[in-house]
Amino acid sequence: MKNKTINLLLILLIVGCAPQTMYYWGNYSNTLYKYKKDATPEMLDKHKTELLDIISKSNEKGLRIPPGINAELGYIFLLQEQNDQAMVYLNKEKSTYPESTKFIDDLLNNLNEGEQNEN
Repeated sequence: MKNKTINLLLILLIVGCAPQTMYYWGNYSNTLYKYKKDATPEMLDKHKTELLDIISKSNEKGLRIPPGINAELGYIFLLQEQNDQAMVYLNKEKSTYPESTKFIDDLLNNLNEGEQNEN
């Protein structure tokens, strides 16, 4: 009986000391895979919905939004020509992860250059 109690206490101690996750990823891998496999507007919308859900649940759980989620969502809004929404999420990525600033700024510069070349 004493061994069982000690084993139970050890298990509880190990489980209690397990590292907590820093981010909530939701179903990100699955929806991204499905979109890459079948790049239709419907699959893109499902992935976009998952990204919005990750942001919402991260906030509910008091976790940081995973790196790149806001940027990817902003890029999807750019693809869907919702530029105001895109800028909101791209700026959120830059404020949450300042190290992404150069990447996001370069992305926006490349998009602006591409638009100017089309005109």
